[in-house]
Amino acid sequence: MPIGLLPFASLVRGWYKWGMALQLFSPIFLLFWVGFLFISSPATANTFHQLLEEKQVLENQFGVQTLECFPFIKKIGFTEDQIPLIAQCLTGTHTLKEAFADSRNFTYKVIGISNQFLKTAGFHTILIPWTATKDEVLQFLNSQQSQEEQTAFLDKIRGLKQDISKKLRIKQFYCSQEVSNDDCLKGYESLASVRLPDNLRSIGWQEIVITHSHTEPESPAKLILGFNDSPAEMREHLLKDPYETWNPRKKMYEKIQEKYGTLFKNKLQLENLICAADISIDECEQGANNLAQASQGTDFRMKHWGRVIFNRYNTLIQDDFHAFIRYDLPPEEMQNYFSRKPLKTQATEQTTRAIKLEGQTKNNSTRLRVVCDLKGLRSDLCVRSFETFIRFVKKNRDYRVQAPWDTLMFVDGTQLDRVNFALNSSSRNTYLYIDANSDDAQLAAYLATRRQRDAGPNGQ
Repeated sequence: MPIGLLPFASLVRGWYKWGMALQLFSPIFLLFWVGFLFISSPATANTFHQLLEEKQVLENQFGVQTLECFPFIKKIGFTEDQIPLIAQCLTGTHTLKEAFADSRNFTYKVIGISNQFLKTAGFHTILIPWTATKDEVLQFLNSQQSQEEQTAFLDKIRGLKQDISKKLRIKQFYCSQEVSNDDCLKGYESLASVRLPDNLRSIGWQEIVITHSHTEPESPAKLILGFNDSPAEMREHLLKDPYETWNPRKKMYEKIQEKYGTLFKNKLQLENLICAADISIDECEQGANNLAQASQGTDFRMKHWGRVIFNRYNTLIQDDFHAFIRYDLPPEEMQNYFSRKPLKTQATEQTTRAIKLEGQTKNNSTRLRVVCDLKGLRSDLCVRSFETFIRFVKKNRDYRVQAPWDTLMFVDGTQLDRVNFALNSSSRNTYLYIDANSDDAQLAAYLATRRQRDAGPNGQ
C-alpha cells in the first residue's frame, strides 16, 4: 500500500487517474457567491475556513469542480508540518482566483496546488505551484492548445488505448496524473509497441499504471511502469509472474509476523501493519524492529494502535488510533513523539464525553445536526469542538441556518487529507465543514459569514 495523502480527485477521462495516493473525494457546492464580502480579522482568521471560501468562489464563478492541496506530496515530515503546507495552499489558491479573474480560459475543472506547473489528464486538469505569481499563472491558464490540436491528441490516445487493449488483452490501464500529457502519450506509444509471445493467452497483471518510473507494485495484481521505459523493458516487466514479483514482500510480512507478531498483538494490540511501496524489504523490517523496541515502554503500550504504515519520510498522528511512522525513526524518538497520543483510558473517557455532548446538540436552535469527522479526528478535539458549538448556541439563540445546510461537521483543518476531503466532499452541498481547532471567535466568525452570504446583499 503506498503512502500518500488523498489523491487528487477523480475527473477521469478514461485514460488517466490521479496518482497512486490513498483515497479520493469529489463533489459540489451549489450556492452562489453573493452579497457581503467578509474579511476576517487576524483574531478570527482560520486558514481552513478561508480555503473553503476561496474554493467556493472558484467553483461558482469559474466552474472549478475539484481543488486539492499538494495531492502528490510524499515528503511532509511530522504531523505539525502539514500546517504550513495548508497555508501555502491558501496562498496558491488566492493567486489562482486572481488569475482566473483576468483569464479568458475557464475550461479547467480539476486543479491541484503543488510545486510545479503541469497539464495532465487531457485538457481540464492542471497543477500550479503555490509560489507562482498571478502573471505566471495567468500565462499558464491561457496557453491552451486549439480545439483541433486537443481533438487530434485525444484521438491519438484513444487509438493507442484500443491497440494496447487488443494486444495485451487487458482492460484496466492508465497514466498517473503525476505525469504530463506528453509523458503519458510517450508511455502509451511504448506500451503499444510491446509484442507478447503468440502462445501467451493473457498476462497475469490486472492493472497497469504508467508513471515517472517503474517501482515495486502496491499489490500482487498491479504493475507500475515508467513512461520512459523502452518497449523491451515494458515487455520484460509484463512477462513476469505477478505473484512471484510480490512473493518477496509476502515473505517479508510472514517474517515480521513470525518475529514480532505475538509482541505486536499482545503488547500493542496492533490491528494492522503496512509497509509502503516506497521502502525496501530491509527498511520495512527495520521499522518493525524499531516499533518492537519502542513497545518496551509502558506508556507506549498503553495507547491505541490501530493501523501503522511504515514509510520513507513521514511520521503523522492521524487520530487516537492510526499513524504513519518513518521506518528509520529511532525507538527513543518514536516513544517521545507518540507521547502526545492519549492513553487508552483517556481516549475512552473523551469518546464517552463526545457522545454525551453530541446528544446535547440535538434539536439545537440553529437547526444544524452537529457531528465529528469519523476519520482523522482525535477524541479530545471532537470534545472541544462540541463544547465550542454549545457555547456558541447559548450566546446566539437567534442564529438560524438557511437551506440547504443541514449538518455541521468538525474536521481537523490541520491535516492535509481532511482538508482535501472537506474541499471536495460529495456532501458539501448540505454540510458546513468547520475546523475542529477553531476557538469561539473563529467559529462565530465563520458561521456569521456563512449566514451573511446565504442571506444575500440585503440579508440581516
